[in-house]
Amino acid sequence: MLKKRLCVSLLLAAISLGTHTYSIAQQSTAPGIQKRLGDLFSSSKEEELLEPDQAFKLTVTASGPTTLVVDLIPANGYYLYRDRIRFALKNTRGVAIKSVKLPAGKVKNDPTFGKMETYEKPVQAEIALERTPNAKAVTLVAGYQGCNEKSGVCYPPIDKEVSLTLP
Repeated sequence: MLKKRLCVSLLLAAISLGTHTYSIAQQSTAPGIQKRLGDLFSSSKEEELLEPDQAFKLTVTASGPTTLVVDLIPANGYYLYRDRIRFALKNTRGVAIKSVKLPAGKVKNDPTFGKMETYEKPVQAEIALERTPNAKAVTLVAGYQGCNEKSGVCYPPIDKEVSLTLP
């Protein structure tokens, strides 16, 4: 988006500079050209990409003493790669991840990665924990990556930390 705006600005600046060397009759047509070029590259005609936190929402809850539930919610028109979803614990003593359950995704033929499982709708991961009786606090690190379907733009991998107190 920034590259397009910069390109349009440079192009319009070049047209403006060029109009100073032409006659007045030619100058009067330059604004029309500028408007048409501006319309050609106008951001109103293309979808603005969402910020990562709006494109891919994350919530984590403890549903019991040894279970975390993670909801990953891609915005409309966005999807997540199943195999790019990762979970780890950080600075947590007496608690370990035993298993992670994710549902099957929709198979997509990605131009870059080939056949990949994706989630276009909200998905829920269930994380089973092993913990000692005294362990109460955990910090979950969730990693994931997704893309905008329409533009094909993929976001860099995202890592989020969520601290919880276990029941």
